[in-house]
Amino acid sequence: MTTHNTETEPLSRRGGGPTLLFGVRVNSRPDGEIWRAAMDTGPWTAGLDGTADSAALSVLIDATLGRAATAHRPANLWPVTTELSIDYPAPPPCDGQGITFDGRVVAAQQHGALVTGTAADETGRPLAVATLRSRFIPGVTVDLPADVLSRPGLALSPEDFVMEEEPPHRESLMSILNASLRTDEHAATLRVPGDPLLANGTGAMHGGIALCASQLAASHLIGTADGMAVASARITYVRQIEMTGDTDFVARIVHAGRTFRLVEVTAYTPNGKVGTVTTIAGYADTRRG
Repeated sequence: MTTHNTETEPLSRRGGGPTLLFGVRVNSRPDGEIWRAAMDTGPWTAGLDGTADSAALSVLIDATLGRAATAHRPANLWPVTTELSIDYPAPPPCDGQGITFDGRVVAAQQHGALVTGTAADETGRPLAVATLRSRFIPGVTVDLPADVLSRPGLALSPEDFVMEEEPPHRESLMSILNASLRTDEHAATLRVPGDPLLANGTGAMHGGIALCASQLAASHLIGTADGMAVASARITYVRQIEMTGDTDFVARIVHAGRTFRLVEVTAYTPNGKVGTVTTIAGYADTRRG
């Protein structure tokens, strides 16, 4: 699961690490009913095959939709994402172009909210269409440990993260997550070490980070080498992933056709329990030619 901050609890030490690493800037106030965020692309948006990967949009999407849901939370409750569904009509750029994401609340009730949004590049080309469902629960935010706050390239003002220089680990998506990949004939396993910089406001793994890792694991089984491209992802957050150790994202092929492939990715928490379950679909890649 993932939790999000509110306007009265500004983005600061609570869950701001992923947005810093991915360069995501979420507006603190909506433009009418629209919540907007932006990020810049670059070589770091590359996936396992060295080309731009839609997994790079995960934190942008989750952070923006989470902020929109937060605006409708009842007093003393926090939004927790339970499901996030994304369709990818085109791959993102990796040439320094900016990407924007606009989100809006479709419905909000006492127990949760349904939020949707679209990411686009500078030409207006849609890159992702997303829907998030959240529940409102009691929650407590925690601060990042002092050793994390003192890392090179990170500086904090009282109200927000400030980027003094290029954040660390920005060579690729794998380096951002400090992840490793191992494969066999049955599965691909992406291992993400526990790191408070990848956490949300409660200290558990940020939902956008979990989605990014799931897609990277699946991309080994759905990739350009096979003439495929990831077209959609559907992630369910079963329980919080604590950052006390390694989390394994295990990808297995459910269906492998010539033009369509379906992969299921299960995240196992440091204590071996299921944290997230993601189904990722790939189609014969006609988008890049």
